[in-house]
Amino acid sequence: MKKRLLLLFLSLVLILPLAVGCGEKTVKEQQTIQFCYQDGTPALTAAKLAKESPTIDKNININYEMQKSPDLLVTKILKGEADIAIVPSNLAAQAFNKNLPYKIVGTAVWGSFYLTSAEDIKSFEELKGKEIYTFGKGLTPDLVLRYVLSKNGIDPDKDVKINYLNAASEVGPAFISGKTDLALLAEPLLTTVIMKKPDAKVIFDLNEEWAKAAGTGKGYPQASLIIKNDLIENNIEFVEKFIKVYEESRKWAKENPEKLGEYAGELGISVSKETIEKGIRWTNIESFNIKDSKEEYKTFYEAIIDFAPDFIGGKLPDEKIYFER
Repeated sequence: MKKRLLLLFLSLVLILPLAVGCGEKTVKEQQTIQFCYQDGTPALTAAKLAKESPTIDKNININYEMQKSPDLLVTKILKGEADIAIVPSNLAAQAFNKNLPYKIVGTAVWGSFYLTSAEDIKSFEELKGKEIYTFGKGLTPDLVLRYVLSKNGIDPDKDVKINYLNAASEVGPAFISGKTDLALLAEPLLTTVIMKKPDAKVIFDLNEEWAKAAGTGKGYPQASLIIKNDLIENNIEFVEKFIKVYEESRKWAKENPEKLGEYAGELGISVSKETIEKGIRWTNIESFNIKDSKEEYKTFYEAIIDFAPDFIGGKLPDEKIYFER
């Protein structure tokens, strides 16, 4: 009897570790990834995701981080703290040229800068001798404005006077107050301004004008969705699912302004519900996939190299910057 009990005990001692070991192999560790983006239009494209927080992979938690300051977002990228992010497209190139492990997956926001006037201006020729209030000297707004003007026969340094304010938020009040009759406005500020100044009108959509001047179909990629290389390499199934739900969130934002306004308020996005419901201009909401937009990116980066090389890290990024599904 004692021998039988001893044999049974030894059998259990041998079997239990194996059973536990097999169980351990089937349990995956929970992983938390950081999805970072800036307040404003980028945050609106991700609002459905951030509010509803759908389960994309039961072993992965997504921490949605909205940055109020562009500098905070830059820091997140340059330190490699974001696993997924929506960033200005020049920052995506800058990170790549610094050998930071991110790839561009698609275009989150196409060009959303507009020349707006209280005057009835029909052609670029009529801009000669006028003063334009704008923002972002040496940055994307400046690049886009100067590129479009020069491609339409206007010397930005001689034919017009460009008055740079410190921030986009300062341009709207200056225009509304009548300090200027001509301003470069970005969405969603444009919609807010038009609500407050009935005689305001968009005279040039700079995304459309860029497309005409550059010979590209979609304009310029203002902000891009980027994902870390190791996430792509180690969990491609999750990445594919995430891209799909982000595309759906982006499209939903265009088609559901009232609900988007509610979500924006609950998430602390600094765009009023009324502004969203009035109909923010969304450009090329259907066009996301990088494989369909590489020419737009190449043209954009080539324009930056001619204008401000340091803005993208001093050189053109090669094909490895793009993640094609």
